[in-house]
Amino acid sequence: MASPIAYLAWGRPQRPRANLIQTLHTVEALAETWGAVTLYLPPVPRRFDMAAFLRGMGIRHAIDLHPTALLHRRWGGWPFVLMNDRNLRRAAAIYTRVPELSLVLAKAHLAHYLEIHDTATLAARQGLPKLLQAMQDGWLKGIVAISSAGREALVGAGFPADQIHVVPSGVDIASFEGIPPLTAAEVSAGVGTYVGRISHDRGLPILEAMAAAGVTVHLTGPVDDLPRQDLNTLVVHPRVAHAEVPTQVAAGAFALMPYQPELQHAASISPIKLFEAMAAGRIVLASDLPALREVIRSGENGVLLPPDDPGAWIHALHRLQAAPDAALAMAAKARQDARSYTWQRRAEHLVDILAGSPS
Repeated sequence: MASPIAYLAWGRPQRPRANLIQTLHTVEALAETWGAVTLYLPPVPRRFDMAAFLRGMGIRHAIDLHPTALLHRRWGGWPFVLMNDRNLRRAAAIYTRVPELSLVLAKAHLAHYLEIHDTATLAARQGLPKLLQAMQDGWLKGIVAISSAGREALVGAGFPADQIHVVPSGVDIASFEGIPPLTAAEVSAGVGTYVGRISHDRGLPILEAMAAAGVTVHLTGPVDDLPRQDLNTLVVHPRVAHAEVPTQVAAGAFALMPYQPELQHAASISPIKLFEAMAAGRIVLASDLPALREVIRSGENGVLLPPDDPGAWIHALHRLQAAPDAALAMAAKARQDARSYTWQRRAEHLVDILAGSPS
């Protein structure tokens, strides 16, 4: 067996968010590709049912998972690094998506790789110069950006282009294979779905405007901002386990993703929900943001729309309702394209990077 990759995370299973979904599926696929990965997490409550949690996350294979109090955020990462110095130095590679942990690893003279999702916040908090210094000192061996837009932002901040790799998020294709292809009747019905955090910066006003215009819109996820209107056509469902997302996405023909430019990570986004909607063979309507243009080719595998123009979203949905053949072709193309974004393919790219031969 190969020496394990050490993956350091700050996501908490007892309060799961998208970052932990991505981490778990990446680690599962990495373990299959590399052979051994140890995932270190913050502590969990004593009676936490980890097996049930992993099933709910859609994880099918065993993960070498180590929750530890030493990785509690309040300690900043130092206790963990100091107490695990020997194991970390024996690892085939050290990987994290936490900039704060990257800086601790660099100060401890531990070579590692960092995955960056939110370049804008890092820049605003003056975190990029410290990471650049860690790279110049040779401890930060490479950065994985999840979009080309994110890579461009890092290169613009002075990071060497040859050490910035683009590896988007992914999707578990197998969990969507049981969803039948869309029908013309479903397109004509014009039901829209949104799965994720419900908030203004993720486009709640657009979703409300569509519902006010008579479009039935189903929202599924934790509510950060309440809808301003009480509409029969706007149906809010509570958060579901990640393994149940395919059913929620498939509840309508149109997958709505009206992310707003002011969303914290909009400049470098690679949303899992986008690839899931594509894998389900839904018709994707998404905000025309640079990072989303890397995946959606408007009119071919989805439609890109102005994030601040509700009328454009309503018109696009009605236009596709009236042209079901074109809409079905678009959904089929999205489903086909989703196969380029599997977790397994993501893991293969990461293995190439960690092995020193990025593809």
